Amino acid sequence: MSDTRPKLRLSVLDQSPVIHGHSARDALAATVELAQLADELGYTRYWCAEHHGLQGVCNPAPEVMLARLGSVTTRIRLGSGGVMLPYYS
Repeated sequence: MSDTRPKLRLSVLDQSPVIHGHSARDALAATVELAQLADELGYTRYWCAEHHGLQGVCNPAPEVMLARLGSVTTRIRLGSGGVMLPYYS
């Protein structure tokens, strides 16, 4: 008897949070580590959110981060979960 139930698909929306006492560099390194872990665990998608001028988050260029994540993951789908169009001409 085969299982016809739909498979659960999980994704991550990462805002690259800066944890108190840590640097933006630490936050971006944690983003890379989280994407690798999500890829290894079989998550479906990894989304990067774009933020400007906020102390608690640090990813103003998700397109650059996505290139980095693509270089260290193998099968997870990558995408930008939000682009702040007012910051672009």
